Amino acid sequence: MIIGLENINPDNLRAIQKKQNMISEYRTMLQAFRKQGIITYAGYILGLPADTQESIEQDIRTIQKELPVDILEIFLLTPLPGSADHRSLHDQGVWMDPDMNKYDFEHVTTRNHPKMNPDELQAIYNRAWHLYYSQEHIETLLRRAEISGIKPRSLRTMLWLFYGSYCCEGVHLLQAGILRRKVRTARRKGFPIVSPVLFYPRRLCEIVATIYRILQMYCRIARIYKKVQNDPAKHEYTDQALAPIDNNTKIDLKMSKLANEAE
Repeated sequence: MIIGLENINPDNLRAIQKKQNMISEYRTMLQAFRKQGIITYAGYILGLPADTQESIEQDIRTIQKELPVDILEIFLLTPLPGSADHRSLHDQGVWMDPDMNKYDFEHVTTRNHPKMNPDELQAIYNRAWHLYYSQEHIETLLRRAEISGIKPRSLRTMLWLFYGSYCCEGVHLLQAGILRRKVRTARRKGFPIVSPVLFYPRRLCEIVATIYRILQMYCRIARIYKKVQNDPAKHEYTDQALAPIDNNTKIDLKMSKLANEAE
């Protein structure tokens, strides 16, 4: 199940007219999906007006702790040509990157963020993947799957694919595949065609290095998976995100978010 979580910062939700998004309601919905054995994917946007590097790190920790979502798909806010955002920035005379290859939701394409420069925004996007898919949180996700009815083996594979695509190929899974194909003569205008003597040995080294990184990551996740499977108390696991929702819980969630903002 793909869910447009978008963001959990109230100021950002107001900026994109998503005031109806409530973290406590998301938790209830996600718990209902889990009871049916459904793996959830949540799209999450970085680069909204209220974001800072520190607030993004805090928001990711909040998601890890309070929302039982499985896969977090991280994107950068991008003014796609033809969109209202692109038109608005164009009318304001804001600089936008002329290279259309960068409009892939993974590269910063403007310089108009009120709190971060392009390098800072790009850096926190790159770091956000590692923050969410830390080894500790991968273990938490697999433990939640074990107790919730989701097939841990299926989730293990999805964690490997999503995080591995970014770590091993430097692209979102939506752009990844079984094998990255590079044609020596297929070059953008202005770029020289590389000599076969240089291209093919270099490409072979790239393939070998990528396969090594992919296998290394698979083994790392497999070790965590095995640890969870061999834990005799695995069916007793619980955490805040799996806790039943009631009126008091909803208040706690809102107060927790307000406390984070105040900090």
